Amino acid sequence: MTMQKPNEINQLIGQFLELQGQWEDDAVRFNWDALKSLAAAGATAYNEGNGPSFQILAIDGMHHGEFHARFLDYSLEAGFDPYQLVPAASGRGVVAVFGHESLAQSAQDNPCSARMLETIQRVARRRFDTEFVPSAYTKAELEETLRHCRDSMPKDVAEKLAAAAALNPA
Repeated sequence: MTMQKPNEINQLIGQFLELQGQWEDDAVRFNWDALKSLAAAGATAYNEGNGPSFQILAIDGMHHGEFHARFLDYSLEAGFDPYQLVPAASGRGVVAVFGHESLAQSAQDNPCSARMLETIQRVARRRFDTEFVPSAYTKAELEETLRHCRDSMPKDVAEKLAAAAALNPA
């Protein structure tokens, strides 16, 4: 986990908004390498205990387009984990670093959002199905993951996690 200072998150968001503006002004000549570099710089900017993550601020609640879809792809390539839970800024409990519910809702009527949802569902399948080791998680961790991230998981993967949580005594 990487601790971020609020100013670092603000700088990342400022750069993101600048690039988004450039893309909106001229998508044909947009510098995708600049977005890829930013995604790499912010891949683990989870902002534990300080407030929202870089990714949730950049993607959550947006009308997604190719810019957002590529940003997510680049972030995942650079090590972003959309299923990461981090300490809440309040100091009580954990929060997701990604807006799972918001993306699932957007995916119902936005093709780019639907593509983004499919992308993170592949991450969920790999992490919680193909490579899943139930003993690596406590019952509380599994339950928190389901509580915060279920909306973007394939149904069978969420069911597998729920079953693992039920069987896990700790």
